Amino acid sequence: MKQLLLLLLILSSISCKDAKDITANGEIVNDDISKQVTVDNVLSIDKEFPQDFLGAYKGELKITTSRGTESIPMEFHLLKTTDSMNYQYKIFYGEERSERAYNLKKTHNPNLYLVDENNGIVLETAYADQTLFSTYEVMGNLLNCTEVFHDDYMEFMITMARVQDTSMTGNADSAIVKNYPLSVMQKAVLYKE
Repeated sequence: MKQLLLLLLILSSISCKDAKDITANGEIVNDDISKQVTVDNVLSIDKEFPQDFLGAYKGELKITTSRGTESIPMEFHLLKTTDSMNYQYKIFYGEERSERAYNLKKTHNPNLYLVDENNGIVLETAYADQTLFSTYEVMGNLLNCTEVFHDDYMEFMITMARVQDTSMTGNADSAIVKNYPLSVMQKAVLYKE
């Protein structure tokens, strides 16, 4: 019996040596591994888009141009519908809550979605690593949009460059590169309610 207790004590001390500790701020630390991983990142691996990120998100949208930065209230709603291939995708801007009522539609590809603006415009958006990515040109402007989803908030950003402001660099010995200098950046951190 004493030998069994001694064996259990030795085994528990060995397993404690390799065990991971969770600190008060949610970091997982292992003495043998110098790398730290947050609990938030570990838990987010198992999330499914869009169902695990449904809800209403609110915050301030910062709009930066050459004239400076202004802030306006913003809301983003991602809600289910009766159709499992279609989700409400709504954006509200300003105090007056100017609404943009779109639909997010699944496609045959689990990493490709369509944002239907319900006016004949349908934007393709790619999904990877909890983020929606889209690039499109409209009325002479090139826009890049990213929406990063976390457990209790999202990051929203649109950058815009005027196509007419494009410059080119490079030569026959190198690649020809087109530059699209940014003219507007819209950025928000929106918190889930």
